[in-house]
Amino acid sequence: MTTNRNEATPAQRLRIPLLPTGIPGLDTVLGGGLPELSFNVIIGGAGTGKSVLAHQILHAVATSERPAIFFSIYGEPIVKVLRYKQQFDFFDPTRVGRDVFYFDLSDTFREGGADQVIEAITRETQARAPAMVVIDSFGAIAELEPAGAGGPRSFAHDLAARLASWDTTSLLIEDEPGDKLPASPELTIADGVLWLEQQTRQNAVTRKLQVVKMRGLSPLPGRHTFRIDQAGVHVYPRLSPLDAERKATPDGRAGFGVEGLDAMMHGGIPVGQACLIAGSSGTGKTLLALHYIMEGARHGEPTVMVAFEERSEEHVRKARSFGWDLESLQAQGLLRIISLRPVDLSVDEVLVEAQGAVSELDAKRVIVNSISGFELAISSAEKEEFHEGLYRLVANLTNRGVTVVLTTEISDLFGDVRVSTYGASFIADNILLLRYVELDSALRKVMAVVKMRTSDHDKELRQYRIDERGVIVEAPFTDYSGVLTGNPALRLLAVPQLYTPGLAEHEQRLTSALMTLREASAAQLAEALALAEADVQETLDKLVDTGYIMRTQRGAVTVYRIGLLASGSSRRGNRGRPPSR
Repeated sequence: MTTNRNEATPAQRLRIPLLPTGIPGLDTVLGGGLPELSFNVIIGGAGTGKSVLAHQILHAVATSERPAIFFSIYGEPIVKVLRYKQQFDFFDPTRVGRDVFYFDLSDTFREGGADQVIEAITRETQARAPAMVVIDSFGAIAELEPAGAGGPRSFAHDLAARLASWDTTSLLIEDEPGDKLPASPELTIADGVLWLEQQTRQNAVTRKLQVVKMRGLSPLPGRHTFRIDQAGVHVYPRLSPLDAERKATPDGRAGFGVEGLDAMMHGGIPVGQACLIAGSSGTGKTLLALHYIMEGARHGEPTVMVAFEERSEEHVRKARSFGWDLESLQAQGLLRIISLRPVDLSVDEVLVEAQGAVSELDAKRVIVNSISGFELAISSAEKEEFHEGLYRLVANLTNRGVTVVLTTEISDLFGDVRVSTYGASFIADNILLLRYVELDSALRKVMAVVKMRTSDHDKELRQYRIDERGVIVEAPFTDYSGVLTGNPALRLLAVPQLYTPGLAEHEQRLTSALMTLREASAAQLAEALALAEADVQETLDKLVDTGYIMRTQRGAVTVYRIGLLASGSSRRGNRGRPPSR
């Protein structure tokens, strides 16, 4: 194998220093930071946040040894810049005139044109040797400079060349009201281009930032949500599952601490997987999430709960009613509750918040309560991306080895069950279904493990109840069919038929059915045998009179069970004789 002697090795290649921007999330989007000595353009319409973004970077980069300079050319007057920008936390007025310098070149441009502007910029830059220069707004040059004088391309080329020779990094601000990136000459010359947008749908406003290009780096593709608040700009990178730090997932189970449920799941959720708890309102979804928190704390596994429908205080109060102290867990670093209730969130904001909390706590468990509340909190401009965003959220967390529990509400109390809402059945490796059923004229709760992707699990349906201890799982349903429809029916088990000499065939069938069910009403027997209730009642009355069946009152309901005579016939088998009549 031959080696090209002129080929540079990694150690010989030029490494471009990167400047931290001071904007949370932006360095990640840029690919590490802003390349030193680069010539960059920030472009966007009015109100998109261009000036705030530039000032925040300016104040992050400037030092007393290497200050920063802000030039205004037909942009916002300096007095207004200072008045409004100092309302942000990143702006320190004491640094003005020491670390950060401001110059208004509007009169210079008006009197001498672009050439005089370049000379003024040259003069101040050479005198102060700044680390960064910001020019607002470059668009004024493009609109007002005569075409015959070389136009904006000549100005941009000359300015870029001089700034590069002055050993400084530059940001040019340009207004562009359209929703498409213009074919501006300065964008071709620029090393980096940041495009800012503001999307409005109904009453929701979403800000987006896109790195169109950044020479020498590999920025994150796509448009990234950002917000402007008192602290300044905060960017939320649009991370794909491949961007997550993949960790080796240990073997084991993350249990709920609910004895019957963990047994149904053969120990709990496999570590590093996602489990969807789907159920109607009041079935105990949030309560199971609280069980999950407490069980994690018992094993020293911190949990992050992202809540959309209830505030942190409401979860604390609900847990206290079961004897659990969430405030103590938070103080110990075993729990972090993130309450997010705005109506214009983005999925990436939630992802960044959750990942940050997971990293701080080294959390092993995450709860999203609930998916339905999550969708309501998402900006209407991002509704179409919700399913894909939910997948990225779960995949990023599980790739880190975190075990995720998601809750979602099923609107129908009875009838057919659908757990594929929001595409969550595809996202979740495991699904637990909770629902109401009507049984003996009473409303009861039933749970089922619908699927576990990489593990076996119990297939039985189990009744459960909620008391002062939390969720209590009881025996499986064995005497009923159609439980998941919400309207279960008694079913007959295959048992040996009673030997009851002297009874007609339909009487034999009814007695055998009652032996299977142990106890039932006339209506339940009629349903099990597919007969008219009046006919069943008539047969029951006859068998009660003969001693084969006993009648008992259970409140307002009359129930029947096998009598002593029939039981004796069963024990005697073929040696039995019919009673004398």
